[in-house]
Amino acid sequence: MRSKGYIPPPIRNRTEWGFVCGRISALEGRLLTRDFYRSILEMRHTDDIFQHFQGSLIEDYLDPGIPWEDFSAVADECFHDMTMSIRNESPSPVPADLFLLKNDYLNIKSAHAGISGTPFPAGVMPTETVEAIMDGYFSELPSSFGPKPTDAGIDLDDIDPSISDVFIDGAYMRHLYEISEKIDSPMIHDCIDIRILGYAITSLWRILRQERDPRQLVEFLFAPEDDMRVILDLAESDPAEWPVIVGGEIGDLLARTMQAAYDEQISTFELKVINFILHMVMQARKETSGPERVFAFLSAVEAEIQNLKLVVVGKINRIEPDILDQRLRYIHG
Repeated sequence: MRSKGYIPPPIRNRTEWGFVCGRISALEGRLLTRDFYRSILEMRHTDDIFQHFQGSLIEDYLDPGIPWEDFSAVADECFHDMTMSIRNESPSPVPADLFLLKNDYLNIKSAHAGISGTPFPAGVMPTETVEAIMDGYFSELPSSFGPKPTDAGIDLDDIDPSISDVFIDGAYMRHLYEISEKIDSPMIHDCIDIRILGYAITSLWRILRQERDPRQLVEFLFAPEDDMRVILDLAESDPAEWPVIVGGEIGDLLARTMQAAYDEQISTFELKVINFILHMVMQARKETSGPERVFAFLSAVEAEIQNLKLVVVGKINRIEPDILDQRLRYIHG
């Protein structure tokens, strides 16, 4: 668990990462600044938006005739292709896999919901494995689900649909942790630990808002051992006590979140955790080469893609610019 005044671990340059990091140095010049999003938010006509993407990473994916309702899918395709390209040029696939894994678990959720086909391109798992799961062969599930697939002996087929998201996301977080452990990078480990802790907290929070007993569902969550003890304490406590129980920077984020409007607290906390991680990885952009530089770049690209989807779809649906601006992820520059 992090304490106040936490100092990120030093990052050492690694020459074997020089080629991919050299490419990243060039690509970073195409990342968008916060002023770019604000200029879109101020536009009165959505037809004026496309011309502002010149020089950006997503430019090549935006054909003049693309329907606006396809924008989110096109943005996701751009991020997937960029991440796969960076993965192929990296000495280790770990930094990219930490981003690609999400699609695999979204496909598992779709399979459990009875949706046919693969809505998202395969990420870390082999395409054949994803297709088998989509066809209902849950024996192909990754080891993150456990032997059957949990120590409690619960099959995915037997999971109540109302808690399947918690169950599957718990496996996703366990899988993230397992991947991160395959590379020697304290900074990446810290970022993944914080992401997992943040997810576990928001999951408990949503369970409480649904007027359900979190103690009955906490076994489906996952966090590193030290944090898991904290999660168990949270499940036994009132949310007003959570900032003190969690402590450190994340406890401070929780305390500030409690001051937000009741209906906005959970989403506000999620955004604060994401922005905290994005701020953490900024130091890696100063390094010449290493897996941290790759992780930091992909974090920035993911934030950019999510921000683009937010402002473009928000503009189409006539959401107030001030509301959209408050939901933007952290942007450096």
